Amino acid sequence: MDSKVVFIDHPYYAVNNPSNNLRIYKKNKKGEWYYIQCKDIEHYRKELKKYILGFYDYSRDESKAKSSMFDYYMGGKKDEDVMKRNKMRREEMAMLKDGTFIKDDMVDDMKDNWSEYLENSNVNLAVLSLYQDYVDENIDISDLQKEVATKIMPKFLKYCGYQDPEKNLEWIVSLHCDRENNYHFHIAWLEKNKCFKLKNNKLGHRYKLKLDENENNFIKRQVSLSIERSKLYRPALIKINEDLEHLQSYFNPKDRNFTLKNISDLYLEEDIIRLGYLLTQVRDTDKKYIKYGSLPRNERGKEIRILTNKIKDKLFDSKNELRLSKNEVDEAIEKLNDIFLDIDKRNNISNAGFESAFDNKMIRDKLEKSDNYILNAIVNHALYNYDYNKGNTNKKSSKISFEDIIGEIAIIIYKDKNNKIYLNNRKKFRLKVLENYFIYGGYKNHDKMSNALRRLSKDSDNAAKQFYEMLSDNEYTNNIYF
Repeated sequence: MDSKVVFIDHPYYAVNNPSNNLRIYKKNKKGEWYYIQCKDIEHYRKELKKYILGFYDYSRDESKAKSSMFDYYMGGKKDEDVMKRNKMRREEMAMLKDGTFIKDDMVDDMKDNWSEYLENSNVNLAVLSLYQDYVDENIDISDLQKEVATKIMPKFLKYCGYQDPEKNLEWIVSLHCDRENNYHFHIAWLEKNKCFKLKNNKLGHRYKLKLDENENNFIKRQVSLSIERSKLYRPALIKINEDLEHLQSYFNPKDRNFTLKNISDLYLEEDIIRLGYLLTQVRDTDKKYIKYGSLPRNERGKEIRILTNKIKDKLFDSKNELRLSKNEVDEAIEKLNDIFLDIDKRNNISNAGFESAFDNKMIRDKLEKSDNYILNAIVNHALYNYDYNKGNTNKKSSKISFEDIIGEIAIIIYKDKNNKIYLNNRKKFRLKVLENYFIYGGYKNHDKMSNALRRLSKDSDNAAKQFYEMLSDNEYTNNIYF
């Protein structure tokens, strides 16, 4: 099967590159490679600059001058009939990194600049060849050229190890479309400054010339995705976004699906109340809300983060609709992964450097943003829930609500978590107290305990202490079957 996207690079050593072998590689009329072995660096400098910048600078006879790389990129060697037939216009062929085209009045300055860069920076000349039918079925070729020049090249160069490519490198992407069923971009790039990350983490010029298989595959994948974005890639992303929005709706207090509205798991409710209590310890007094990402980086903040994630995990374990919604997100990402694999297969791209959709930075960012939304919802619900119930218990009332019981037990356990009775019987301790109140309507035969429960509404801290003492008293613990 023929590849629809082919990328071949042909680099040249910088004049002062310590790995320089002083060879200038060329192709003969049969398309075969040969090289000129230069005598010394001065000879190499002359031959390299003649090859890239043109022979005119080195020829006294203008009639013998030959075109430079810039002139070739701008269609200088094409017949007028070929240019006209293929709608190739000299002033709209060679595109710069900002999406503008090279004009003839810019070439002399560019030659001067590139001549200076060639002293210390390798120059890479590459050809990106594409099936015309493959491109035309999916995207306008002029849009693809701009995509390659302004978006794909900086990502590709960064992947290759260059730092801040837009600032530190120059590149050209020139479209030629004079072959049957073929578009091809002639691409050249070189460093303006030292910007390649070396093994010692310092910045220098890149000495290595040929791209490795990972780097070669990276640019082919990016180009293929750009070509097929509207047909395959974009719809898959839209589906992922829709599934993430649906998942987040369960954590929107204004949505009828708000999953924190009715919790049937007593231990989960207890964790939410304890989280609210902990949040009040770190929240600014003048703020009603708190951001999960702004929690303090201390032991209390760590405890809150652990508890918040524990609540999130419990919710996804206990609620079937949440699990299904999360599965939909995972399946949508898996389908995107299948698209990646299919594109590689159809373009004969090896699996070297393949990036799973789950590892894709854009997908990771979407998942992280969604996760933060959920964690923020849990944090602020817990904070609101604790504030609301605390406000209610401060009001005069002779009736203790079910939430009061859960709240007091949660705080008692948190404050007295080293007590032996709790440590030895923590599960039964919680269950029995709640079961007696919730199922049997309270401790009818224990007036002393009932009175203590009622006083919770008047003095929370004092009542909590009395309540715990009641449960620690043998007279009562003997009747609560641990």
